[in-house]
Amino acid sequence: MVRPGAVADLILVDPDAVADTSTYPEPLGLAVGIDDVLVAGVPVLAGERLTGALPGGGLRAAPPAA
Repeated sequence: MVRPGAVADLILVDPDAVADTSTYPEPLGLAVGIDDVLVAGVPVLAGERLTGALPGGGLRAAPPAA
């Protein structure tokens, strides 16, 4: 659920334009059609350009259930 105060990772995608441009000879091609990415509500990709923000954190395994 997206709502004020919640922490969320969001991606704005154009489903008709998403494509992987990498090939076996050129494996570092960038994906296209992904316009914006927000991690914990902070833009890390805006208008297809990296912002330099690094808001993410590590995920820890949940303790075993008793």
